[in-house]
Amino acid sequence: MNFVQLLQVVGITALVTVGLALLVLRLRAALRGWLCRRLCPRYLKPLGVRRRAGRQETRND
Repeated sequence: MNFVQLLQVVGITALVTVGLALLVLRLRAALRGWLCRRLCPRYLKPLGVRRRAGRQETRND
């Protein structure tokens, strides 16, 4: 294996790694979106999703 072939292998490996990382991120986002639609809010707390009721201001007249 000469130097040019080695560079090609390194380049292809880097592209495949980046492609797989992007695929995993997309799948994770799709799964999170599906879970947010299916589960009630108390089960989503570990995912960082917290749905709180709107805050009502108290009037101190």
